[in-house]
Amino acid sequence: MTVPQHPSLRKVEINVDCGEGFGQWEGGPDEDLMPMIDVANVACGGHAGSPSIMMKTVALAKKFGVKVGAHPGFPDKAGFGRRVIQMTSDEAYAEVLYQVGALKAFLDSAGVPLNHVKPHGMLYILMQRDEMLCDAAMRAIQQFNVPVYGLPGTLHESIAAKYDIPFIPEAFVDVNYSNDGALLGVPGSRKMVPDEIYKVTQQLGREGVLPSVEYKPIDIGVKGKPFTLCLHSDFKTCRENVAAARRAVDEVNQDLY
Repeated sequence: MTVPQHPSLRKVEINVDCGEGFGQWEGGPDEDLMPMIDVANVACGGHAGSPSIMMKTVALAKKFGVKVGAHPGFPDKAGFGRRVIQMTSDEAYAEVLYQVGALKAFLDSAGVPLNHVKPHGMLYILMQRDEMLCDAAMRAIQQFNVPVYGLPGTLHESIAAKYDIPFIPEAFVDVNYSNDGALLGVPGSRKMVPDEIYKVTQQLGREGVLPSVEYKPIDIGVKGKPFTLCLHSDFKTCRENVAAARRAVDEVNQDLY
């Protein structure tokens, strides 16, 4: 089965980080999550993953008709890509080019198109405000002629536009934002339980706002338009989290799109 690629969204979709095992660490329950998601962001060997895991995850996504994007991160398996790694512009460019290229080789072999690129973890977080890092990553992403997933209203969007990279707005409901709308990521977020994830997803899809880490309503730039919603597969309650978000997204799409 060949998964179709689309240039833009017509509804809210769910993307989940997959293929994040390495060594003795198995990563998330990808086989349980795949039937509930639209898109898989596959680790490319930097923060997690390996050649055999990439190949297995691509095959699993193809089996379930799930679109596949590349999920490059800082080369830091010990920190799972959630620590700050100092890199020059050339190093960041080369790292993203290398990791996305590695996944694309497995996608080409399986006859599955590369749907998008979405940086992982601390790389993604820093790219909100670090112009050098964001520019280097986007220059690498440009080489693959696919959309990038990113945070609207940040350097993600403006530098993607600089390189004519199609931009797909992304939102998060299992981690938090600061009161000024910056994504905090896993470090710094409060624990989100499935019932709250359902309610936040509903509110985000219908009103374009969600509660910050301190419960302040914030507009994160997706109001009135489809977006892609990210959830993490390495959380203990990931199955319940994704199921709650799936229910909310399906209800929003039925009513609005």
